[in-house]
Amino acid sequence: MIYLDNHSAARPCASTLERMKPYLFDHWGAGFAPHRMGQELMAALDSRYQALYDLVGASTEDTCIFTSSGAEAVNQALWSVFLQSAKKEGKCHFITSPLEDSPTLQMMHRLEDFGCFVKMAPVLPSGHIDVQALSSLISPRTALVSITMADGLTGVLQPIEEIVQLCREKGILLHVDASYAIGKLSLSFSDLGVDYLTFSGDRMHALKSCGALFVKAGKPLSPLILGGSEQAGLRGGAFDIPSFMGLAAAAGQSALFLDRMSLETARLRDFFEYELLKRLPKAVSLFADQLRLPNVSVLSFPRAHAEALLYLLNKKSLYASLGGSFSQPLSYLLQLMNIDACLAEASISFSLSRYTTEEEIFRAVDLIVEAVSHLHTLSKELFPCP
Repeated sequence: MIYLDNHSAARPCASTLERMKPYLFDHWGAGFAPHRMGQELMAALDSRYQALYDLVGASTEDTCIFTSSGAEAVNQALWSVFLQSAKKEGKCHFITSPLEDSPTLQMMHRLEDFGCFVKMAPVLPSGHIDVQALSSLISPRTALVSITMADGLTGVLQPIEEIVQLCREKGILLHVDASYAIGKLSLSFSDLGVDYLTFSGDRMHALKSCGALFVKAGKPLSPLILGGSEQAGLRGGAFDIPSFMGLAAAAGQSALFLDRMSLETARLRDFFEYELLKRLPKAVSLFADQLRLPNVSVLSFPRAHAEALLYLLNKKSLYASLGGSFSQPLSYLLQLMNIDACLAEASISFSLSRYTTEEEIFRAVDLIVEAVSHLHTLSKELFPCP
């Protein structure tokens, strides 16, 4: 198996699983219980939060909410702003972009059901949000801008500094989802200037049952789920201690491997692109001239439809992505950026991890060249695009 779909989920690391074991088999009690078994769990929780603060560069004044997923974290951030800004102050305008994943877009639709207005910031051909157009969408009733730090399929990094400056000038809140950037880029929540930062644990080698929300002091924050133990706090519900311990372990490992991601993984990604473009001269590497995540590559193979190509690669146990129900379809995103439909529909996103090896990249290149050549042979008269 060659797994190049790490934007969807990444393999849990050994440290995650090892850290969880004691809390599944031995220390499985409830943290709110008044006896020693419960109180020992509380002490363990307090000591592990620091790994999350260190990974995102947050200060002790910032609030960290452990969640069951990145989707829950996004929903809690948007819900908090709705309850305290839209309902109480009448600031019922929200702005996002068509690049966002389902949790953001679906929660925005829910807010529309509650009487809010949602506007979409347009996207430039470079893959960036058009900051000038974003500025024109802001009104005195705008409460929040919600964007992703980096798109998981294209890898393009958004101009966060410009958007932060714009939101500060206009006096509106800013939520940034860092699910695809976490563990790939060095972050500093304290210096970044955003009000809400969310991420999903499974993109950084934790489990699918975890995520986190960081909130600046004094910013709107309300529970999404009511009821629960004291340590659940503003999250509510039962506190999943094993998943939290796994997330803390994954955060510590991600911090240790940041240099590897920015150097070795980026080198393998560039080598992957170089070899494919050399052996398939008509192939196109999209966004290679943009600032992007070190592990993501979007390649287009003219006259080889992406769905057919992915089907052949899947049969050979090479896994990549076209987007889908959680993230936007890749071809849709590319056409938003004015990329020709024929090129967009022949494009695949590949996402490496720190576990991807050079041997896997060599094999992946061979398999892709073989599959593309096979499709070219079949589609000379059936595929009309040049």
